[in-house]
Amino acid sequence: MSNGVASGGVLADSASTRTFLWVCMGPVLVFLLIVAIAPMTLAIMDSFRELSLTSLTNRGQFIGLDNYRDLIATDSKFYAAIAHTAIFMAVVVPVEFVLGLMIALWLNREFAGRRLVLTIIMIPTMIAPVVVGMIWRFFLMPSFGVLTVYLNRIGLFEDTSVFSGPVTAFGALMIIDIWEWTPFIMLIMLAGLSAVPRAPIEAATLDGASRWQILRHIELPMLVPLIIIALMLRAIDASKIFDTIHVLTGGGPGNATEVIATFAYRTNFLTWNLGYGAAVCLVLAFASLVVAALFYKIVSGKAPTQEAA
Repeated sequence: MSNGVASGGVLADSASTRTFLWVCMGPVLVFLLIVAIAPMTLAIMDSFRELSLTSLTNRGQFIGLDNYRDLIATDSKFYAAIAHTAIFMAVVVPVEFVLGLMIALWLNREFAGRRLVLTIIMIPTMIAPVVVGMIWRFFLMPSFGVLTVYLNRIGLFEDTSVFSGPVTAFGALMIIDIWEWTPFIMLIMLAGLSAVPRAPIEAATLDGASRWQILRHIELPMLVPLIIIALMLRAIDASKIFDTIHVLTGGGPGNATEVIATFAYRTNFLTWNLGYGAAVCLVLAFASLVVAALFYKIVSGKAPTQEAA
């Protein structure tokens, strides 16, 4: 009898716990439904419509997959934006990783002022991207910029701006992104290096292994899952870069620095072609999901190997 009462009490407690959890989660689920699922549903619906706020005739009639067909089959500016985004990612992400790892290795030791140095290095990442763009716009202002003055002294950009040429503008944006986000990679790598067990490193040191051999054969293999996650986060974030480019170049000169995010912005909020712009945004979201899925597959495949090792 007592066992039945006890089991009944346990069931009642579990039921009340589930009810309490649902009550706590209810507002969060409603919030997610409003801010995530509802806009996504509207975007999907709009992508199948011919919807433009600058035309009296295009008022939302259903056109099926025409927006996607025009985007994928005929829009050369879309593919140029994809190419610029891919080049941007292919350059900045590896450079940020290498520099971040080097700085993390340097900081992974005790020395006077280490915390102060770490704080100073982290400042670029803690600044909002819009503010970063404004800071560098001031630095590289023609004739009067802080850095432009020194560039003029060595004969560079005396009559033009850094952002007036396609190559220099794109290169400057890459340098700015590297300056801003290398500390992010550094912080992740420093956390991983701090968590690496000291015993294998000490044993390798006693056996005469060099610092490079320890890094290559002990530390880096242990950091592989963390490295993949850091690269995944930066690759996804770099594929969506908008703020800095919008502030500094707006995608120009011409469309030399037009990436997929600025292309979507231009389509939606400058030409007001909302149906076509919705298709652009959904293609971008799908591409981001594919990249994330590939990285997740790599991580899930690497993690058991590392644990087994």
